[in-house]
Amino acid sequence: MNVEAVSFKKFYKNKENIYKNIMLISKRSRQIIDQRFMEMEALLNIEDTEQLNEIDSDIIGKPKSISIAMDELLDNDLEYSSFSDDNDENE
Repeated sequence: MNVEAVSFKKFYKNKENIYKNIMLISKRSRQIIDQRFMEMEALLNIEDTEQLNEIDSDIIGKPKSISIAMDELLDNDLEYSSFSDDNDENE
């Protein structure tokens, strides 16, 4: 497993709040995990051993969900709205 440190300058660049960033990353990570679980649940009925081996190798090769979420945040690929944003639009 390849582990790299993320500099705080990168993490704070164009971002508002560190706690908000952590919350966004954790929620996005949970979405990725849920999506992977749904994909695995769809494959439960496979009885062929060769297909199961292919699935196992796909699971092992995937990057961690938290890494994907962090990269998406740093690349500004996450779209979100906060409660205060919704209130401002209604006024």
